[in-house]
Amino acid sequence: MDHKVAERKRERRKKMSLYFDCIVESPLTNAINTQIAWHAQATCLAVASYSEDKGGAINVYTGEGKLCDEVDIPPHPTAQVTSIVWHPNKRIMAVGWESGELFIWNDHDKELHEIQSLHRAPISVLSFSSGGTRLVSGDASGSMVGWRVDNAGHLQTVFTHELKDPLSQIVFRVNPNNDKNQPTLDISGLARAAVSGDERALDIFSSWRPRTGHRRLGEASSGSDILTFFLGSSSGILYHVSDSGNCVEVLQADGGIKKLLHHDARNLLVVITEGMVLGQFSVAPDGAVTEINKVKLSGRTNDIQMSWAGSGLLAVSTGDNSVRLWNLDSGDNYVISLHGPSYRDQEYIMCLTYSENKRILCAGTTLGSIAMWKYEEHKLGEDEYTKDPEKDWVLQNPAVISGAVKQVAWGSAQNLLGVNTVRDVYILNEQHMVASYRDQVSVVQVSPTQLSVDVFSGGSHLELRSEIQVRGVNNTVDHLLIWNLKKMVIYEITSDATHLRVIGSFACESESAILHEGSVFAIEGNNIQVRSLQGTVKQTLSFSEGDGQPIGLDVCGNFLVTATITGMIRLWDLSRREAKPHTQGKQMSDAIKDFGEIITARCNCNGTRVSVAVAQTSLLPDPKLYIWDIEHDNITYFNFASGHAEDDDVDTSAPPNSAESASSKDIGLQDRAKKEMAREISGRFVMSHMWDLEDPRLLVCEAKAIQSKKKKTDHYMASNNNKEEERPAVMLVSLFVSADHGTIVQDVFPLTPTYSRLLGVQVPFFYLLNAHDAESKNEKSAVTQKVMRDFVGLENCDKTTKDAMLNFSFYLSIGNMDDAFKAIKAIKSETVWENMAKMCVKTKRLDVAALCLGNMSHARGARALRHAMKEPQLDARVAMLALQLGMHEEAERLYRSCGRYDLVNRMYQDGGSWSKALESAENHDRIHLRSTHYNYAKHLESKGDFSGAISHYEKSDTHRFEVPRMLFDELPTLEDYIMHTKDRALRRWWAQYLESTGEMETALQFYEAAHDHLSLVRVYCYCNNLQKAADIANDTQDRAACYHLARQYENVAQVKEAIHYFTRAHAYGNAIRICKENNYEDQLMNLALVAGPQEQIDAARYFASADRPQLAKAVLLYHKAGLLSKAVDLAFKSGQVSAVGQIAAELDESADPALIQRCAQYFISNGQFDRAVSLLITGKQYSEALDLCVAHNVWVTEELAERFTLPKEEDARNQILEKVAECAYAQENYKLATKKFTQAGNKVKAMKCLLKSGDTERIVYFANVCRQREIYIMAANYLQSLDWRKEGDIMRNIIQFYSRAKATSLLAGFYDSCAQVEIDEYQNYEKAAGALNEAFKCLQGANDNDSAKKLSSVQYKLDKVNHFLDIKRMFATDGEGALHELQGLLADPSIESAVRQGDIYAVIVEYYAANNNFKSAISALQEMKTRLPKINPSYYVDPQTLQNIARNTGMDFTSGENGEVDDGGSEDEGNASEEEVVEEDDDDDDDRPQRNQFVLNGSAKFF
Repeated sequence: MDHKVAERKRERRKKMSLYFDCIVESPLTNAINTQIAWHAQATCLAVASYSEDKGGAINVYTGEGKLCDEVDIPPHPTAQVTSIVWHPNKRIMAVGWESGELFIWNDHDKELHEIQSLHRAPISVLSFSSGGTRLVSGDASGSMVGWRVDNAGHLQTVFTHELKDPLSQIVFRVNPNNDKNQPTLDISGLARAAVSGDERALDIFSSWRPRTGHRRLGEASSGSDILTFFLGSSSGILYHVSDSGNCVEVLQADGGIKKLLHHDARNLLVVITEGMVLGQFSVAPDGAVTEINKVKLSGRTNDIQMSWAGSGLLAVSTGDNSVRLWNLDSGDNYVISLHGPSYRDQEYIMCLTYSENKRILCAGTTLGSIAMWKYEEHKLGEDEYTKDPEKDWVLQNPAVISGAVKQVAWGSAQNLLGVNTVRDVYILNEQHMVASYRDQVSVVQVSPTQLSVDVFSGGSHLELRSEIQVRGVNNTVDHLLIWNLKKMVIYEITSDATHLRVIGSFACESESAILHEGSVFAIEGNNIQVRSLQGTVKQTLSFSEGDGQPIGLDVCGNFLVTATITGMIRLWDLSRREAKPHTQGKQMSDAIKDFGEIITARCNCNGTRVSVAVAQTSLLPDPKLYIWDIEHDNITYFNFASGHAEDDDVDTSAPPNSAESASSKDIGLQDRAKKEMAREISGRFVMSHMWDLEDPRLLVCEAKAIQSKKKKTDHYMASNNNKEEERPAVMLVSLFVSADHGTIVQDVFPLTPTYSRLLGVQVPFFYLLNAHDAESKNEKSAVTQKVMRDFVGLENCDKTTKDAMLNFSFYLSIGNMDDAFKAIKAIKSETVWENMAKMCVKTKRLDVAALCLGNMSHARGARALRHAMKEPQLDARVAMLALQLGMHEEAERLYRSCGRYDLVNRMYQDGGSWSKALESAENHDRIHLRSTHYNYAKHLESKGDFSGAISHYEKSDTHRFEVPRMLFDELPTLEDYIMHTKDRALRRWWAQYLESTGEMETALQFYEAAHDHLSLVRVYCYCNNLQKAADIANDTQDRAACYHLARQYENVAQVKEAIHYFTRAHAYGNAIRICKENNYEDQLMNLALVAGPQEQIDAARYFASADRPQLAKAVLLYHKAGLLSKAVDLAFKSGQVSAVGQIAAELDESADPALIQRCAQYFISNGQFDRAVSLLITGKQYSEALDLCVAHNVWVTEELAERFTLPKEEDARNQILEKVAECAYAQENYKLATKKFTQAGNKVKAMKCLLKSGDTERIVYFANVCRQREIYIMAANYLQSLDWRKEGDIMRNIIQFYSRAKATSLLAGFYDSCAQVEIDEYQNYEKAAGALNEAFKCLQGANDNDSAKKLSSVQYKLDKVNHFLDIKRMFATDGEGALHELQGLLADPSIESAVRQGDIYAVIVEYYAANNNFKSAISALQEMKTRLPKINPSYYVDPQTLQNIARNTGMDFTSGENGEVDDGGSEDEGNASEEEVVEEDDDDDDDRPQRNQFVLNGSAKFF
């Protein structure tokens, strides 16, 4: 566990940084510094001081500690500063004095203005609102003034209050919806956050700072300003002041208010009083506060320091060496303290401050230490299940200054730290430790002025303490260059590498410089100055305005490369006396889409390629590393987001089980290795990249994973899979770059937390910067040489071997095995072959590995590899190779990648790593968990650890045999183990052992403890104590014990007792045997009823063949035993009718058909026809059952019909179903008949049955489903029999069905009927004409003779009806002509078949009546009566018209024959009665008007 904790600490501290301190250059001597205040964005630090000579003063300093010349504030001779506050956005500063004076300095006027106010006492409260539009000042006498602040920094009084109460604290309420001044951290704003100094963004960007980003950052918007605030007084009164200035007292505390804070997220107010009481209050919209809780604080002093340490997290220190953190949201609290060798026992905290951007809580101590806790979310370890928030705060190495620290404050956009020690003021600026490597010499900064120098060629180590604070370092094999932006110092490394001496020191303002042989190349302004080691300018490398300002330098071999801020890359050849341009410059912005700026540019040793890392326009690092091939002048890239080079960088993702997935294709080993490499690399971006100093093909990159936000999970329930799937944060990726093959991945391995970053590359080593922390700061070397994978064991090889191994690795990476073997064919060293075999593990080339093992004479490995070839997974086979070569970690990784946790388990067991084996089996290989415990127990047993072996034998569930075997030679130990175990099997075994030794009493005790009742009864019977044995058997009901006791009773001839215990043991056969032997017939019957079939048959035979046969019992027992045929025969013989019925009810299809037929005949003879039918169906005698149903009218129910339904594969299915349907039809069960005809496939008969049922809805549905012409016609004919005149759906279905059946003649007949109904019932000739028109259309398209005959009749009717309608329309224009036309219609002898004569006369009568020609109307009525003697005129003529005629002529048309008044007549009254029509039809068929009778065409005929 300790090593895991240390590893986590190293991971957190691997980013090495220092805080450089500079003391402010105060113009005053012998002055004390009372206050400091930072501007939130500008690098301006205000320092208030006081001296006896000059009084109070205030000065403003830059971030470098220089005095700001433009801020000139004269000192006050008699008073000192009591309050300083900066405007949140603008360079406006308010200063309050002890005399009550208030001054404002603003950047706009560059002047100090005194503000006339009411203050006459020391100003104790001074604060701007969050938006800067309101300034509040208050003094010790209780006077408070609110000021409005304009953009120029001028003040205007808004309100004043005389509270007569000394004011001590103020806090403005904060709107939680307002944007913060600092940008929030998200993936699209990381670069902007980095520009503003956000540490979370800087961690992702590493050491790079965007140089163009500040141009794109706008001023933070203040949003809506909140002007309400709280005021605290020394008497404990809390005031709330609204935005209009209304002041209300909201709280009286127990003591003076010492500190106020506002928690915006939950709208809470935190109050600390002088009595060390911390209270939390909820705030209402009107400012009223409600107490939530109170806490009494305790500490060394009453000087409480309090600060926010995050959202809702309160940090409080009470003058001791610890800080208590309260989470106001969750209520949790914990303590972080000063610990470690850097702090002393009597060191106490005096002040606190927190940086939201850097997430650092800073504390100043009494002994001059600046303690810092950095917040980094703690990852749970393997044995941790709950989160400990205290571990999220990591104590950093302190910065130490002189004097006790009175005040610390973070400020400015650069996140500078101001420290006030009263005597001096310091400004601390974080600077990452610089380091350099070249030509086997490394230089690493370990403190602001101390460097660690390692010369690897000679193995020497040097320490250098410089005279300047180091900001940059570079070196060659014999020189060292350091600088601090203002000065450069050059040291010479002596030839014996024993010491360093200064050979040059000169002023030079440069951020970036580099050494090459005897020259210094430094970026100064827009040029690169080439200086001698003494500082003399030898040459100037100029850049045009179009090229832009140079921002970075790199030297490799004899070539210098630089990148400019506009994206230009330029190279110089340094092999001559002066630097000469090597090639024309390359503008990267022209070749790269979404180009923002260049981060770093590196060239290889022969100047043929330049690698470039760039940022996108969003200033987010581009995951692609671009490579400029100078010879061919083209740019390619390697995409670290996908893990592929440009040629392979396509979206090849596919679902894992699809035809396009990699698992479904037989891809080559080379492609598979490439894909696995890409999977490891993907999801990263380049942090640094370096070319090898000797091989121009080898490029090494440091790639970091972009951490994705994951959903929080329950850590207790989370499996260990998540821990294993965590990807390394940083990986080193070595690439081969060639013109013919592009960029190829050579090797990938994680950069462990032990190392900070990649410092240099020189075959055969990587040079890695160690991650120094507090625990490892005493280590001598700061840089580690890590041997490349291909050169393990060849660290000191000559150049020939080195080149051969590099060529082999290159050709192996591109898959060219012929050239790979040619490269190393002259090498005979087994070490080389071993290295190549290890390379084959990475490339998964088992064919090459077999050859390497042969050259190594590694027979065991070759044999193991040959056996491993049977494994189905390639990774499992490669893992065996790795095991044989001692690469255990790689083998484990491969086994895990292919999911072979069984082999992981076996590997751990073979290696003696039993704890890992058990853990792997527990989490991933549970099928082998018990065997793993068993093997571990065997291992412990072999070592003599019997206690541990017992534990694991128990976990493997083999302890019942293995533990007695193991401890058999140590019986006391075995007895003690059994005495303490609760395992019944072990106790039984021990009891048996004791019984074998004759210790019966003790054996009985262990048998009883083991609940072995059989053994107890057996021993007691052996001891002739049958009564005790009987008691045990009765109490326990143990069947084995009862059986044993019964045998004992039988042996001693106690028959009844034997029968009793055999029965309790369910040994009915033995009990029955004894009963038969002793003629216990009653007991025999009872036992047989509960016994099994065989015993029942034996008993039945006994009763049937006894001297006095008891056939009823025999029948019953045969029946229960399942011998139904025997039971029926015996029942018929004995005349047991009821028994036959019971047996028949239990017969199934497996019964004997003869038996079924026999029982059926029995039911028929007794008139039980339904039971006979059911029995025949059971016996699959369907025809006989149906005949019986028909013959005896057995009602066919739904259930019975379903039993008649055979499976579809049966041939007789349809025939039987039709018979069932006919039977149901005969019984008028039309629904069931329909169902069975449908199942039989006879849809026509099914429809006929459905028509009989009269279920219209089902008829329509069935017709739509069947889609047969005949069924359509039947359904339509049926629907015509309904009241289709009132139901529109029925009419639509009739038309639809006739149309689908293509029965045009029938459809025409229906339209004809519709027309006749419209005429007869509604006298609506218009609709009748429409219906006749439809009928005519139907018949016109038909070709059959019947339709042709009907066509003339329909056409005649249509013509006459249309003529009649035309005549009616003529009355509006030509009445006489219309009358003449009507007379013509009446003259047509066949007119009644088309237009009723009564309707014609009605039109004539109504026309006369309308024209008051009542005489003619009477004549028309008389003619109508003469021509149609049996009609009632009121049926045709409008009753009102008749009444009008009657009034004008005196004639009565409304009385019937009996003198009854008629209400308009009816069709029945207007026509002859049915009998009369029949008689008239018999007498004179031609004289009677022909009426088109409505009939059901094609009516159904059933069976």
